[in-house]
Amino acid sequence: MESYKFKIQLRSDAEPASGLGGEQKNSLLPRDMHGKVTIPASHLKGLMRESLYNLLYPLRDDAEAVCSYLFGRSGEDGDGGQPGIIHLTGASAEKEKVITVTRTRIGEDGRAEDTSLRTAEALAAGSILTGEMKCGTEDPQILKLCRLALLSLFELGGGRTRGAGACRAVISGHESETPGQLLKAALGTAVDPTAGKPVYTETGTAGSSFRALKLHFIPDTPICLPERPHGKNNVISSGFQIPGTAVAGTLLNLLSETDPELASACFRSGNFRCYPVLPVQDAADCLLPVLISNSHKNSKLPQAETGKYLFGDLMIPDDYLEEDYRWQKKTAGIPMKGSSGVLIVHTDKTVELLKNSDIPRYYTAHGVVNGSGPKKDNLFTMESVWVKHFSGLVILPSDAAEKLLEILKDGHPAFFGKAKSTHGSGILKAEAWPLYPELETGFPQVEKLKNRLFIVQSPIIFDAAPETSTLDILNQVLKEAGWGEAQSESVMTSVLFGWNRLGLKEQVNQTGRVKARRIIQPGSVFLLKEPLTDLPGKLAAGLGSDRYGGYGAVIPHPMFASRLYESARNEPEKTAGSSRKKSPVYCGYGLNQICGQKLSASQIASLLRCVQISNGKAEEFLEIQKATRPKRIWDQWESVEKPLREYLKGYNTNEMTEMIRVWHDLRIGRDSKC
Repeated sequence: MESYKFKIQLRSDAEPASGLGGEQKNSLLPRDMHGKVTIPASHLKGLMRESLYNLLYPLRDDAEAVCSYLFGRSGEDGDGGQPGIIHLTGASAEKEKVITVTRTRIGEDGRAEDTSLRTAEALAAGSILTGEMKCGTEDPQILKLCRLALLSLFELGGGRTRGAGACRAVISGHESETPGQLLKAALGTAVDPTAGKPVYTETGTAGSSFRALKLHFIPDTPICLPERPHGKNNVISSGFQIPGTAVAGTLLNLLSETDPELASACFRSGNFRCYPVLPVQDAADCLLPVLISNSHKNSKLPQAETGKYLFGDLMIPDDYLEEDYRWQKKTAGIPMKGSSGVLIVHTDKTVELLKNSDIPRYYTAHGVVNGSGPKKDNLFTMESVWVKHFSGLVILPSDAAEKLLEILKDGHPAFFGKAKSTHGSGILKAEAWPLYPELETGFPQVEKLKNRLFIVQSPIIFDAAPETSTLDILNQVLKEAGWGEAQSESVMTSVLFGWNRLGLKEQVNQTGRVKARRIIQPGSVFLLKEPLTDLPGKLAAGLGSDRYGGYGAVIPHPMFASRLYESARNEPEKTAGSSRKKSPVYCGYGLNQICGQKLSASQIASLLRCVQISNGKAEEFLEIQKATRPKRIWDQWESVEKPLREYLKGYNTNEMTEMIRVWHDLRIGRDSKC
């Protein structure tokens, strides 16, 4: 895989609207999770594809096929689509200069139409944006096509027909190349749509021994990990786990690039088990992350005397636990709630809970053009998770493990989730992990539960009559795998839909979609009557049918958390020597969250009137509230005093007006009964 750093220099003001706006500005610039002005990768990809097609169409009969090979193609009837080989990051402004542009619509009589005045943010001419393009090929001729696609980007953002967004792209290390030179070279470049696809063979065997590896994924873009099909509202929600099946596919593809027979043998091996890769933020002292479901409980509010939360698990009654772990006794009379998320087991045997609700989310809107026929513009809102580090476990045959350690020694580019050409890119690494000693000595299980209490990490596929109880389903699965019998369980079942373009399992149609299967859901917990023997071998073999790659993974339950994970949210990036300002809209949302209903809409409106005059007038207003108003009035303002004073020092009057308007609007919304 080849990687290119690129720069885009604006020759005229650019207006890449984010779709957000308010009364002060009708359209705001798109910004990334750190607050930097950024041209989204999806926007760049669409413009590159359109520009390249316009260049190739008069010269090549297969212009559409070339573009589909480079950028991908959505699925149509009887066709599962085609992934592209070009992966992009957004282009972020190095030194941004944001200006505002105000326009009106002119009617047929030559006068400005009423209510047509619009103000938009724009990125000033001369601004430089930087990004990265990764290409899933090493063919030098195909790489020339990829560079041509990037250098054919001559304009971006909105208002391009009026001269806005004119730009020039430059690729680091290829500054002397021009679009004309690359176009001439591209005319005779043959494109094979099957190139780069994994190759599996019917030969090759894997040894009986196996090894465990700990995987690390360091993303450089947000990741959209949808857990269910999106509805008619075109909103795509994201989970927080990279599923084991996705991990398995990535690892097999990496093996297949160098040794197809080994990849095939690994795939067919009974000792190939991929666990989900989970967010841990900082992997320095993380022994292993464990996916949990709502059987894990924590108190709704921290205890007044300690400021700490209490934790437990419905599957672990007190009579199994030593004194320090007896959570039911400790939480008697305290309201508890279920929490899904990740248990982060540390090397010192402490356990922290990273709740799903505390994992940072990032939202973008995309206008998507589908198919090769008449264009249909569909606006999708996409939710992504933005986490610094993911970690997980994989068990596989020893020879495949050795090869993967070699491939991933210095890190290898990898892509996960939806829209992988513009989201979910990062570096995948691996390290050897001593499976048995770590689980025996590192997991903080009490003696009565050692090798008896387990939690499901990836779907367990089973075949049973619909009326069968969950305990009977579980016991059937355990018996088939030689795990003994369950004493109790907290098992959830559902139906799994999915795809397998290798043609394995019963296909619904040519898209690679397989028939729906019934599964035991990840996060289910069960307690065995007797401790499990040969723990590593049983974990490698997994549970249920269709145990290839990412299905049937379970792990010993690491008890329950002792504290909440404190470092889940990413800190905004800072430039050398200065702090980067957040969007006023973002700050307005933050003030609303801090304040809640302490201040009324009329109180915030009083501050707004002062801000519209000057920041100094607003500071004077705060001083009056503090010095002369009754204590109960100042108590209402005190929670927002510190951030307000910081904003008044760092933002100009227009920005403060926009910020307080957002806060004011949200406060009014709290009172609305709609």
